[in-house]
Amino acid sequence: MMKAVVFLATFVVCASASNVINFKPSLPTGRIVKGQDAVEHAAPYIVSLSSRAERHSHSCGGTIIAKDWIVTAAHCISRPVGMGVVAGLHERANFTEKTQSRVVDFGLTHKNFGGGVGPYDIALLHVSEPFVYNEFVQAAILPQREEIHFGEAKLYGWGQVKAFNFNAAKVLQTVTTELIEYSDCEETLGEDTPLQPSNVCSDSLQKGISACNGDSGGPLVQERKGVASELVGIVSWGYIPCGYGNRPSIYTRVSAYIDWIAQVQSAYYILN
Repeated sequence: MMKAVVFLATFVVCASASNVINFKPSLPTGRIVKGQDAVEHAAPYIVSLSSRAERHSHSCGGTIIAKDWIVTAAHCISRPVGMGVVAGLHERANFTEKTQSRVVDFGLTHKNFGGGVGPYDIALLHVSEPFVYNEFVQAAILPQREEIHFGEAKLYGWGQVKAFNFNAAKVLQTVTTELIEYSDCEETLGEDTPLQPSNVCSDSLQKGISACNGDSGGPLVQERKGVASELVGIVSWGYIPCGYGNRPSIYTRVSAYIDWIAQVQSAYYILN
């Protein structure tokens, strides 16, 4: 479920009339700007979520963190039970022998999530049948508790590739972006934004790349040769129109929620 606070058309008018674009924080609208086609199955941990398992229509991204657990953004979730999950996808609507479809039988959003742009934008989903790990479907690893990451990170997601072009990409998109220190992100965005220390920010470094347009709920990872990718962030919110103004993009910092993830999993197993 991807929402936009302000319609992009508003900004098209503003830009043409005065060459000035007003930026406002918004939930992502499902795009990676100036990304490129990912190598097929380069991100075996990414999944496509839909509101109904029986008729899959991609709505958000998510990340496999265990054979039967998915982590995503809270703003993607309305009624978790019955949602569809497809792993092993490359072309967004092309289900093959490499893909695995599952049904969510339990899900929980963070109790402090406010329902819009802001902190606590995280949800955990359990699937009724475990995934079968292979070269096309694998889990990402979780970071250490309160770990702070630096350097380059990669974003993956499906969707539109230009801010004002509503044609969706057919294949998985990826982009490399730079993680920035929280203090720098806070200074850039100002005090009137809903940024919290439980967020992590990335910056395009004046390249016009927009990670804020990555699929809602999708993964921001750090990749290291020979080991599983580490999940740094979950696409949460950014500024629209995306790809303009070189503003940081904001993610839920996964390392801030390691205890919460463990508590939810523990509670599920106690009850089931």
